[in-house]
Amino acid sequence: MTKKTLIALAAALALGSAFTSATAADFTADFHVSKGLNCATCHKTAPVEGAKVKKATCQSCHSYESLAQKTAKVEPNPHYNHLGDVNCTDCHKGHQKSELMCNQCHQFQLNVPHSK
Repeated sequence: MTKKTLIALAAALALGSAFTSATAADFTADFHVSKGLNCATCHKTAPVEGAKVKKATCQSCHSYESLAQKTAKVEPNPHYNHLGDVNCTDCHKGHQKSELMCNQCHQFQLNVPHSK
């Protein structure tokens, strides 16, 4: 890593720490940190602004099938739908408010947890 990259990373981490403490557990990333995980758990390389975590990274801990079972009583089940196995970050945002991607076409009244 270059010196410039290290400085940028250190600044981002410092800002992120201040932001996280102010909004603990508001976002998916904050939930993961509260469970003892660190940035590198999801970001396999240095975080890049605007870069999404890959679905395979999420699925290394969370299986889509088990999530569909956990949300089996939710109607409609967001993890068992006509779109299939969608990208996790389409709904669960790491560092911003999560949103139900389905509502781009539908108007479901579902709460998208920032975590779990």
